[in-house]
Amino acid sequence: MPTHAETIGKYEIIAELGRGGMGTVYRAKDPILDRVVALKTVLRDVVGEPGMRERFLREARSAARLQHPNIVTVYEFGEVEGVPFIAMEFIEGIDLTDAGRQGKLSDLTTKLGVVTQICDGLGYAHRHGVVHRDVKPSNVFLLPNGTVKIMDFGIAWIEGGVATTRTGEVLGTPAYMAPEQFSGQPVDHRVDIWAVGVILYELLAGRRPFDANAFGTLIYQIVHTPHTPIDPRQCQAPPRLVAIVEQALAKDPRHRFQDLGAMARALHTLADELPTASHRGALPVGVPPPPSEGSLAASGAPADSVGASAVEEPVSPNAGAAPRPPTTGRAIFLDEGTFGEARKVQGILLSLDDSILVAGGGDGSVHLWDLATRTKIATLRNRVHLRTGHGSLTTCLAFSEDGALLASGHLDGAIYLWEVATGLELNVRLGHDGPVGGLAFPPGGTTLISGGGDATLKFWDLQALQAGDARRTLRRQPDAVTCLTLAGMGRLVVTGHVGRSIRVHEIATNRLVATLHGHRAAPSALASPSMGDVVASGARDGTVRVHHVETHEQRGSHQEHRRSVTGVAFFPGGQRLASVAMDNTVVIWDLNDPERPVTLSGPAGESFAAVCVTTDGRRLICANADGRFRAWLAPGRRPPESRP
Repeated sequence: MPTHAETIGKYEIIAELGRGGMGTVYRAKDPILDRVVALKTVLRDVVGEPGMRERFLREARSAARLQHPNIVTVYEFGEVEGVPFIAMEFIEGIDLTDAGRQGKLSDLTTKLGVVTQICDGLGYAHRHGVVHRDVKPSNVFLLPNGTVKIMDFGIAWIEGGVATTRTGEVLGTPAYMAPEQFSGQPVDHRVDIWAVGVILYELLAGRRPFDANAFGTLIYQIVHTPHTPIDPRQCQAPPRLVAIVEQALAKDPRHRFQDLGAMARALHTLADELPTASHRGALPVGVPPPPSEGSLAASGAPADSVGASAVEEPVSPNAGAAPRPPTTGRAIFLDEGTFGEARKVQGILLSLDDSILVAGGGDGSVHLWDLATRTKIATLRNRVHLRTGHGSLTTCLAFSEDGALLASGHLDGAIYLWEVATGLELNVRLGHDGPVGGLAFPPGGTTLISGGGDATLKFWDLQALQAGDARRTLRRQPDAVTCLTLAGMGRLVVTGHVGRSIRVHEIATNRLVATLHGHRAAPSALASPSMGDVVASGARDGTVRVHHVETHEQRGSHQEHRRSVTGVAFFPGGQRLASVAMDNTVVIWDLNDPERPVTLSGPAGESFAAVCVTTDGRRLICANADGRFRAWLAPGRRPPESRP
């Protein structure tokens, strides 16, 4: 084996990271590109076994074809003196097993975020024809910034490929394997869905759904015995979350989620509706009880469980302080009632002249409403929607500078462009390999900017797009983009990221000018006043923060929301800010009077998913999740004349 001073090919060995029954992993340096890599090698006696060289090569090929922020990147496959190696991204993180032990998974929101990222990464692999088949906590790493990385595609199956195994070997880790992997039924991507369900169950209940002191007994349980359902009262899991686990762990693969994108959407929707207070149960979530005598965890066999010693969960910054009731806004804002129809809405946008309210539907359609008459004037359905009758949820919307074009981004990564005057979709295909986090048309009318879950910013040539050519410049980001806005009078593009940071880029030079911090969870909404020099961010921890984009200083923050913030919008002048968080209230915050926020309330049962303010500050409009819109008239404004 190499010593500290030795090399493997061009790679200089720095240290041994670990070894197992098949090979060794080293920390090494690529002297040509001057970067640290993880170098995985196979033992000489293992290489000589039938099919093992092909298996190792398949790992390299399956991972190398996958470029996703939640999958470890493979740089090179090579061979030195008959011993193959893989050079891959070096990860500064810990696996889920250690993350649990160190208290890194202490609250429900963090757990859901981790599992959602696993779904995103594996879902991407499935769409590219790769099934992992060995998903377990020790193959999922958590980086310090919260990003998940999936690794070890050593037994991955590629569509059209042939499986190779060691003689008598079971492919996978039994406790995380699906029933069909033991029963001889055809195996497809749904075995990974089962494994993700096992991990989610374990994170919530502190134990695996199936455990036994004998291999044969474990297999029998997985194939034939129903698992013990999670008790929502014990682990403080909402019933809807328990239902997600149950569906993922259906023994018949036809009854599971049919793709991990559907599971990710269910988890994402649930996470947005959770209160931001800590979720405590009888056991800290993810901390298993002591293993029973004779169990796999106690027998010395590899447990691969997500275990931890009991730790205190983070406490909200407002904990312990006397609650300050927000000022009611009923006396100064006039509730104008609701309009709309019963269709799920995710986001809204006003046209440049405030005449049209655009709503992004849960089915991928886009609806245009005349704000004066409060009647729907058009429904835009993209090519997928027209072909199948449904589409992917609309995540973001943007108007071009002249208002002639409308862009819609979607959960499946697609972006569609529409001519507003005709309602026709432009014949061009563009998008991301992951949910579209935000869209913007900067001044000048030459560019469309998009940010996505594939950890990229894309600058699209607008003239080329209109000619059917999806020409763009790509800028890699450290992790997935969750939201996006323009600032500094359109000179800057501001992006929120899953790693909790906010990045500010200068559009003209693509230069990173600032990284803003402060949120304890991923930013979920951004806004900047048209003529101002500040940016407001709302996050999944319920906080709203305002930063100065030039000095990078925080102007202020509040935590009036108890759920994930889903929308923020400035009033004209940039001194007042409205925010919503999937309940029936709107918080209006004056930067000049930060201690006296105003709260507007709709009837119980309403849940506001988005908010916008007209350019004259006359009205504030909220999108209810059920598809209706509630409007308020701002102070000092006369109600409009009665509509016919």
